[in-house]
Amino acid sequence: QITDRGRLEIPATPLSGEDAPGVPDTGSGRIAVVTPDGGLVTLRPDGNDLRDLGSPGVRYQFPAWSSSGAQVAVIASDGTQTAVQVLDDSATPDATELYASAINPPFYLYWSPDDRQVSFLANDRNTIALWLAAADGQAPARKIAAGQPFYWEWTADSRQLLVHIGGLGAESRLAFIDADGNAVGDNLATPGLFQAPGIAPDGRYLAFSQVAGEQFEVAVQETRSGAQSTTRQLGLAAMSWSPAGNQLAFISPARQRLTHVGPLQIIDAATGATRTLADGQVIAFFWSPDGKSIATLTENSGHSTPGAALPREFTSAGRANSQQTSEVLLDLAIVDVASGQSRTLASFRPTDPFLSQFLPYFDQYALSHRIWSPASDALVLPMVDDRGQPGIFVVSQEGGAPRRIADGVVAFWSWQ
Repeated sequence: QITDRGRLEIPATPLSGEDAPGVPDTGSGRIAVVTPDGGLVTLRPDGNDLRDLGSPGVRYQFPAWSSSGAQVAVIASDGTQTAVQVLDDSATPDATELYASAINPPFYLYWSPDDRQVSFLANDRNTIALWLAAADGQAPARKIAAGQPFYWEWTADSRQLLVHIGGLGAESRLAFIDADGNAVGDNLATPGLFQAPGIAPDGRYLAFSQVAGEQFEVAVQETRSGAQSTTRQLGLAAMSWSPAGNQLAFISPARQRLTHVGPLQIIDAATGATRTLADGQVIAFFWSPDGKSIATLTENSGHSTPGAALPREFTSAGRANSQQTSEVLLDLAIVDVASGQSRTLASFRPTDPFLSQFLPYFDQYALSHRIWSPASDALVLPMVDDRGQPGIFVVSQEGGAPRRIADGVVAFWSWQ
């Protein structure tokens, strides 16, 4: 609740099913949690069947589920080096190390759709490198491309990646590459102001931002004919395809600003028609797995502490900076894609890792890490409670109080 002093209060103790009648009693999937001390656990959405996957003395970051839900890939640091590991989600987990470095630490990872490979980014001198590693650890990891910034999406058959490398310079790339890093065809366009490119679920359409004279535009391109539908953008654009159809959602400012924060719009790939789903300053959005709803996050400016500020990544390019983020409050809303009707489900204070590391790059993380339940009936979010303690909360799409299921700073739902 919001107190009369304008401060958000999330209960510090878990809520039972009776206390939170709106929370679904779902056994759908499992949730991976990074604990406040850097540990790694998984548990059911009701908070039961907790499994400790971590090792003593190791700190974990941003676990990503395999599509099968049998394994978790994670960044692990023991104080001397940082590694990419794959862990079995079991009571006695086996850890397979795919990569480790004391000099060039990894910081983001993303499974291939067939679960056979883990792609990840690591520092590489003055730039960033994309690596591929066999998930079973039977072959050494391979560096296949480099550039900064670096965004990509796997093709459904796990054979190629659509990459967006670099900014607006002459060396920027927007093209397909194979698993060896070789280009497959020419650049699709001169890249505009955006982050992650997108591939429609059926592979028929691509999405990106491109330069159009002295302007930028969001483009939806048919893969066979090359025909495009375009919409002018006034700042950066962040985009994501519906998991269930050929609809592209994107946010971009309504006036010229170097940010992607702005109204939420949808492009119908078949017709090229564009409509606005949510006015206002949407910071990030996430499609439900069934494609019927979109969760949006906006800043609760009426209750954010004076002087608090969103990370600078929301207004300019750069790496994460968590200063002055601890009192930012966010509103979670659900938008019905068909009707455009919106309902606010919760207002909350996010944890710093979620706000400063995850949200600025939500369009890339949405490809690899899920906050929706597989059944599209709930979301998992890291919130700070009224005592200042970070916790993991499940929020039902039907409403009701968020339910605390664990202590933690970030959490992600399995794909099934």
